[in-house]
Amino acid sequence: MKFESTFPFTEKRISALKPSDSSKTYTDQKLPNLKLLVTANGTKTFYVRFKFNNKAYNEKLGRAGITSLDDARSRVIEYINFVRGSEATKKPCDYSNASPKFKTLHDVFKAYRDNELCHRKTIAGRTHALEVSYECHIKKKIGHMPIEDLTKKFTRDFFWKLESLGYAVHNRCLSSVKSAFNYVLEYEDDSGISSNPFGRIKKLPDVKRNRYLTHEEAKLLLKALDLEENQDVADIYRTALFTGARLSNVKSMQWHEIDLRSGVWVIPASNTKTRNHYEIPLHDYVLNILKKRADFSVNEKFVFSSKVSKYGYITGGDPIWKSAIQRAGLYHENPNIRPRPHDLRRTFATWQVQSGADISVVSKALCHTSLKHTMVYAHTNVDQVRDSVNKAFKLFS
Repeated sequence: MKFESTFPFTEKRISALKPSDSSKTYTDQKLPNLKLLVTANGTKTFYVRFKFNNKAYNEKLGRAGITSLDDARSRVIEYINFVRGSEATKKPCDYSNASPKFKTLHDVFKAYRDNELCHRKTIAGRTHALEVSYECHIKKKIGHMPIEDLTKKFTRDFFWKLESLGYAVHNRCLSSVKSAFNYVLEYEDDSGISSNPFGRIKKLPDVKRNRYLTHEEAKLLLKALDLEENQDVADIYRTALFTGARLSNVKSMQWHEIDLRSGVWVIPASNTKTRNHYEIPLHDYVLNILKKRADFSVNEKFVFSSKVSKYGYITGGDPIWKSAIQRAGLYHENPNIRPRPHDLRRTFATWQVQSGADISVVSKALCHTSLKHTMVYAHTNVDQVRDSVNKAFKLFS
């Protein structure tokens, strides 16, 4: 008895299919011309089946497990286009009843943003990092491109160029578009999209950063910030250095969180990654900044308020940071070497460790829930290591 079942193919569901007494054929709901034959002995093979000019075609594509699902879907498209000739090559998606709403890459990302990404919580309701990466590095360059033009070679070349911006930008951008296509393939019926054009591109390996500012570098940076035109943003970076707080928390700091008399900043649980509230003792340097800002921040909700930001506080600031580190002589063409704003947090922790502070105290200052998180930021300098080695081998000197 012939058996046929239709469902959206995924690698996981294909792997979970069990053999039965006779061969069974399954149809991909997203690409009906793609079939999977599962024999009684458990062999799973992809086939392409379709009719053209009253002729039936049934061609083997490859074994499941050896041939990936994305590969199988791509081969279906290539084979049908080959058979149908040049007219199909011009419109490779005609056979799959492509929906007009998914003509370009931006159409795909918009569906993902509006139906999936918008439900992911972010601190203080800020734009999700994947959307920021897409808007900054992808939308203007290739967002307008028709989906059928996003070939494997094109997408690979595009992300090769993004590598020059560093692994972090590359990987976030890749996650944004790869996740968008995965969403459409999984949840949008009759999308007309049969495979993820970014599916085979791999993320770059993380670079384990241990960059922090020396005292001399910090002095140069502070002097450079004094010369910046936008002193509001400069104050954000100064505050980040002397509190060790995440830049997002500094930017969204509110006046009701600050007790200038006791010198304590209470970050509410709603604004922290761990959803716990934290109390940060403020250095005199920061207290002076806040007192000066308080003098002209009458009836303002945020310490670093902004009339043009939809959040009510200053966002961005990268151009000021770049200008300051260039002025301070700290800029490097390699993005994995030059200082980043988050390195201010690492600097805050490292200086405390180098001064002899207990790691548990540093952990509390960083608002960490685990010491292992603090160890990522804590580094000893070369002089400390040299002194330790000299003392250990003092008898031989």
